[in-house]
Amino acid sequence: ARRGVLLHRLFERLPGVAAEQRREAALRWLERSAGIADPAAREALAAAACAIVGDPAHAELFGPLSLGEAPIVATLADGTVVAGTVDRLLIEEGRVRVVDFKTGAAIPASVADVPRAHQAQMAAYAEALRVIFPGRRIEAALLYTAGPKLVALDC
Repeated sequence: ARRGVLLHRLFERLPGVAAEQRREAALRWLERSAGIADPAAREALAAAACAIVGDPAHAELFGPLSLGEAPIVATLADGTVVAGTVDRLLIEEGRVRVVDFKTGAAIPASVADVPRAHQAQMAAYAEALRVIFPGRRIEAALLYTAGPKLVALDC
């Protein structure tokens, strides 16, 4: 769980740092702010976070149009209130993409293997975003950081 919290915090901090400075920024933050004393643990966390943030396959998720740890709140047509904080939110003219990070070791082989709780969480976020951004295509995905593997969901 601690690894997941630290990766989430690095995913918030690193996108705005120049690519050539990310590793050092991650190591510095992990030591000074997160209190990780073990250099090998700091290096492993920094390497994992930098690899994902710097991966061209995930560039738009960490680009200037995306938001990290974005709060959302919406009342659905049936009166249900959906409130939460999404890990990454990419807002474009015709599309909104919501991505949640999953930092455990288990990576589903397919969408059918994604835990129901994760699917329900993302479906609720997607429904809320349809209210907030009417007329835009809503895409939801989970980014399993151990892969890394991005799993698009049909929400």
